Amino acid sequence: MSGAARAQADIAELIWGKVILVTGKGGVGKTSVAASLGRLAAAQGRKTLVLELDAQNPSLNAVFAAKARYEPVEVQPNLFIANLDWLNALKEWVERVIPAKRIVERILENHIVQLFLDATPGNREVVTLSKLVWLSGEFDLVVVDMPASGHATAMLRTPQEVMNLFTAGPLHQRGLEAQALLESPTTHLVLVALPEEMVVNETLETYNKVRAEVPKLKISLLVLNRAARPSLSDDERALLERLSAAYPSGAEGELLLAGRWEATLEAGTASALDRLGHEAPQLPLIDVPRLAPDGGPERLVRNLAAALARSSSRALHPGGGR
Repeated sequence: MSGAARAQADIAELIWGKVILVTGKGGVGKTSVAASLGRLAAAQGRKTLVLELDAQNPSLNAVFAAKARYEPVEVQPNLFIANLDWLNALKEWVERVIPAKRIVERILENHIVQLFLDATPGNREVVTLSKLVWLSGEFDLVVVDMPASGHATAMLRTPQEVMNLFTAGPLHQRGLEAQALLESPTTHLVLVALPEEMVVNETLETYNKVRAEVPKLKISLLVLNRAARPSLSDDERALLERLSAAYPSGAEGELLLAGRWEATLEAGTASALDRLGHEAPQLPLIDVPRLAPDGGPERLVRNLAAALARSSSRALHPGGGR
């Protein structure tokens, strides 16, 4: 945790909410964070769904050794996974808007109508968010592995844009419902970052855009993933540099190179924490150390869940209970 003024991270508040939206630049580990939060919530006895959005190759398959489908699949006690694909979401949305089954079938069979529905501004995002509204009524908690930060920000501002564009009708109503979900105090946005300059830049850009464009959405946590916590003193770093100059190659050089790489990672983490602390001081932050990939995605997620729980300001109870 960086900076004395930074708010403490409360994982318990997140997992006792209704919806957690997880986003970040591609490759930062947002799927692992989403799955970890889902594991923690399920361990509290909450009926939890971890949801991917229209993923061609769902990452949750490897994490839970099960196939994520449109209909939720239980993979552990209280824990379900699903992949919200567009065509099934559209079909369900039309069925709910137009209850007559024969009419629905004819609409969905019409190629021109399908093109219109797909091309209507904001329709794909509103249909997706509408499904999220419905799922939040079926589960105690829904954790959403959102698209990468740029697309996620566009999706989050869509309900207001749709309501501005359509002043009445089913799209306007769905926009109202989606906006109400985003503005609920039990909905949380989690940002995931790495201690790298470009990633920190994009994370702060996303943070500021969401605050400006969806001001009532609660940004509850920043997870700095794969952080390198300090292990070398200033004297040890100076010694490392002197030894590296004396032994530039050979076995000694390889060992010293590994030490310099570790020092670089530690410096990068310290720089990221310092910048995030200055530019987003009110955003609770948890820095998670690099975790060994041994044991595959499932074990990585289990270890990440434990790291998040340990960093929370409020204790979590493995057997459930608040």
